[in-house]
Amino acid sequence: MTAEVVLRVTAVVLTLLLARGARNRVAAFAMGALAGFAVFGWRAHSMPFAGGAALQAACLVALGATGAARAWPPITGDGLSAGTLAATGAACAAAVSGRHLPGWQEPALVAIVLVVVSAFAAEATRASAEAGWREWIAWTSALLLPVLLAAALAGLFSGVPRRFQPLAVAGMLVVAVLVWAPAVLAERARVSRELAEEVTLGLLPEEDAVALRLPWTRGFEKRFGRPVERREYVRSALLLAVARHQQRHRTGEAERLRQLEVLTFRTRLRRMQDARASRFDRREPGEFGEAPAPESPGSL
Repeated sequence: MTAEVVLRVTAVVLTLLLARGARNRVAAFAMGALAGFAVFGWRAHSMPFAGGAALQAACLVALGATGAARAWPPITGDGLSAGTLAATGAACAAAVSGRHLPGWQEPALVAIVLVVVSAFAAEATRASAEAGWREWIAWTSALLLPVLLAAALAGLFSGVPRRFQPLAVAGMLVVAVLVWAPAVLAERARVSRELAEEVTLGLLPEEDAVALRLPWTRGFEKRFGRPVERREYVRSALLLAVARHQQRHRTGEAERLRQLEVLTFRTRLRRMQDARASRFDRREPGEFGEAPAPESPGSL
């Protein structure tokens, strides 16, 4: 057994341990880098074809799913952050491993890794917010889609003329972004549906519910307060939508646990709304008070 084999086995163990803390940024990057080293090793001898790319993608996905399935965040923003860091770490490991590959093979290998990890992260985010048979379908997609994409992209790259290889690599990077579209659309539909009922119950302002639908509106909504307060408010509202959605598709003890989560996030939102309202309504002492009457000369 060589030293590299021992290091790769150690990397597998560490990846599984770090995957439980995938929501932590440092842990997510380290998990991706270790998983990439465990799969690609210190030096790749050649650019994998469709079958080899599918096998390597399956190994990457298996490492991520085994450790992070229970801890993966259900919110698109958190999942995108964790997925991007994990993909960057795995891509760095692939770049080091493929540093001796000729031409555009190394960038292609890096781009395929970015697509694989991004596709897994996007589908894992969507699966973590689901319940029942929808959750199983989403997790199946998280396991199969990256493997199919890796095989298709590697096969496409091997058949592309050399002068078009830079375009192929650029197309792969576009795919790494587009794989997040289903998760974003699913979150938008979930937030629109679940928070609309909170508005009907009088527990959430309608303007807040509209702003919370999309990342680029809720991330810059000034009414949500300062950046730290905005992040906490948005996170609580999105988790409330997830808890309500999961409660609809569960029964028994699981349904009661989701009801407790719903109450918890409602209370948290109400507390932040009250704090925001009190801050906006607060007036400085004497700011709107009556002006004092001028003193008469006889009062001296």
